[in-house]
Amino acid sequence: MGQGTDWTFWIVAMILIIVFMYVPQWMAQRRRRQQEKELAVGDRVITIGGLLGTLTRYDPEANIARIRIAEGVEVDIVPAAIGGKHVPPEEAQR
Repeated sequence: MGQGTDWTFWIVAMILIIVFMYVPQWMAQRRRRQQEKELAVGDRVITIGGLLGTLTRYDPEANIARIRIAEGVEVDIVPAAIGGKHVPPEEAQR
């Protein structure tokens, strides 16, 4: 009876380790993909580096995005560098 219980314990332990390690990563990837689908040209965005700008080009197939950070200044970035949409505090309170 002790042998079967030992194997059951280790199998359950491995399943729990896998669940606690991979499910959060999987959920984060799902949220990231959904966020990328919701991006559109004209959105105010913030990059993971802290740059604020307006999305002027977004081509997920070519893996390139362009943001305008100042009048006449646009930079090309990888879409994965976009942290999300930027909502100014005064608009968030409405």
